[in-house]
Amino acid sequence: MTTARIKSAQLITIEGELKFPVIMQLRKQVESLLSGLNGTAQVDFAEVTSVDSSALSFWLCCLRFAKRNELELEPINLPVEMQGIAKLVGLEDLTN
Repeated sequence: MTTARIKSAQLITIEGELKFPVIMQLRKQVESLLSGLNGTAQVDFAEVTSVDSSALSFWLCCLRFAKRNELELEPINLPVEMQGIAKLVGLEDLTN
């Protein structure tokens, strides 16, 4: 099961698979968590077990949501596979 939770004041952790079947549910969960934050927040991907190309779409949606809510979002421990997908499509700057 894939979940997102607040680990500390400005840190959200994601645990489990970051693949198409769970992306929409996870996106709603993360947006709900982000709506209670301000300033700069981090999303920790250390507990993500596997990704597919929808993981990058998920991250881009999180970034757009954060921007609309005047929140800066930083990824930490981004999976290598996700970085590779971003590089392949020319979006590596959004994963740094």
